[in-house]
Amino acid sequence: MTRFKCDAMDITSDGDLSVPVVPSPALRVLCVDDNPLVLEALGLKLSLLTGFHWLTPLSSADELVAEVRRQMPDVVLLDIDMPGRDPLEALAELTLNEPLTRVLMFSGLSRGDLVERAIDAGAWGFLSKHADLEAIVSAIHLVASGQFFLSEEYGDIAPQRLRRHQHGGVDPSAPR
Repeated sequence: MTRFKCDAMDITSDGDLSVPVVPSPALRVLCVDDNPLVLEALGLKLSLLTGFHWLTPLSSADELVAEVRRQMPDVVLLDIDMPGRDPLEALAELTLNEPLTRVLMFSGLSRGDLVERAIDAGAWGFLSKHADLEAIVSAIHLVASGQFFLSEEYGDIAPQRLRRHQHGGVDPSAPR
């Protein structure tokens, strides 16, 4: 028996219909970074992969909230160190006004205080710019699915903040 996919249905060669095939939509990714080489390289790599739609990137956080409303990304990759509006301030406003948008901080800086501040502002994770493409893709998928992500070098920094963030601002391990 041969299987064919036709108009989102799975059809066998003998004509029997089986479970509908539901194509998964491409993840819409918005990158905010002041380095044009980072934007170009990452955009080129992700746009060549199935399952990603690279949105028009931003070079600062100045218009982040407005652009998220306009472009409707699933995941925002946000650099933490850029000229213009403080990205953490923009993240906090975005978290307040667009709570369904998932933000993954994307930085070459590995300071623990920045990771904690980003998580407190609403970030769903912190990804090192030193990560390879496989790790970047994995982090985007995890964050898009509602899971938190920290690159290995940040893994020990903020476990209590992550637990508190995952449980609506309350650390479930704290005494009641």
